[in-house]
Amino acid sequence: MVQIYSSITIILATIASLGLVQAAPKTCVVKRSATDDALTIAQAFKDCQTGGTVVFPQGQSFYPKTLMTIKSLQNVNVQFNGNIVLPNFSTKFDGGLAFLQLEGNNIHFDGGGSFVGTGQQWWDAKNNKAPFAFRVVAKDSVFRNFKITNSPGYHVGAVGCENVVFEKITMYSVSKTNNYAYNTDAWAVAWSKNVIFRDSEVTNGDDCTAINGEVSDILVSNIKCTGGHGYSVIGTLSKDGSYQSFKNVKIIDSVCTNCLNGVTVKASPGRPGIMDGITFNNIQLNNVDYPITITDHYFCDAKHTSACYKNDGTGIKFTNIYMTNISGYAASRDYIPIINVDCAPNTKCDKVHMQNIRIKSGTKTVKNICKNLIGSDTNPYCRI
Repeated sequence: MVQIYSSITIILATIASLGLVQAAPKTCVVKRSATDDALTIAQAFKDCQTGGTVVFPQGQSFYPKTLMTIKSLQNVNVQFNGNIVLPNFSTKFDGGLAFLQLEGNNIHFDGGGSFVGTGQQWWDAKNNKAPFAFRVVAKDSVFRNFKITNSPGYHVGAVGCENVVFEKITMYSVSKTNNYAYNTDAWAVAWSKNVIFRDSEVTNGDDCTAINGEVSDILVSNIKCTGGHGYSVIGTLSKDGSYQSFKNVKIIDSVCTNCLNGVTVKASPGRPGIMDGITFNNIQLNNVDYPITITDHYFCDAKHTSACYKNDGTGIKFTNIYMTNISGYAASRDYIPIINVDCAPNTKCDKVHMQNIRIKSGTKTVKNICKNLIGSDTNPYCRI
């Protein structure tokens, strides 16, 4: 027996000397700061940058005074149980990326905490240059179960992401004055692939989803949006006229109530690129002004001519667009069609599939428009 125990002791000592006994994962609890909670938040992430757990304690609120960009996270759990209260309005934040940006791989963000914004101050100042409330640059990660209220600008952004899930997020940003909550897009994505946004609720003053350029394999499902600008795929990100690609984007099983727009594929003229494989399926639109829109002339009219890059004859190529199982009823505030297709004359829309569209007209609804759409002569919805 003595011989056996001695052998075990020697083996354990050898393993320890070789560093093969792994230390327990580190936990870093965020603390309050005497000056700026952005400092202690950044410190907690730095201390648990690799393989650790960052904890925002339940019931505690943190008040960052500066923008936070946390980089190089690896295998990090974030227990977001507390609240981050965003700073008061100041023009010093104009054009900043995000109040909190997390960058890294294999990040698991969860906990039921909240970002508490001061959006009303920004909206009353008519300032639409606020940073994102929360922005992510990540791979193989999950961000779930949190709230954002009164975001000064965009709520959640996914940029340069791959294999990332956003789910069970509640976003509520509504102005209490006559100053509208512009640029409060709920979930925006660009330069990303294999990204999911699902099982969430949005009440805001701009796009429920803003799917921007250089994306592929994007899935949006089971979203309930109220009062916003609907579900949008947007080809206006490239202000310098560079090529943009959108491939395999699906928005399914979702609802938009009292929204300005319903489902939208939009781009501004002269910006080259392709949208190939854009699907809207099983969408309920309740009291929506512009139910279905496909346009190469977004934000391009007498008031916004600066948005018209180069010429109106060309634009992003729209092909393999699927609008199926879309139901509900249109609002009656203006003379607007249920379906409005307005493509560029030299890059006509092709392979636009419409099926089982059951949207009840309002009292002012006019005939559907199908302009520069290949196959419009055989599309039954173009004759209504």
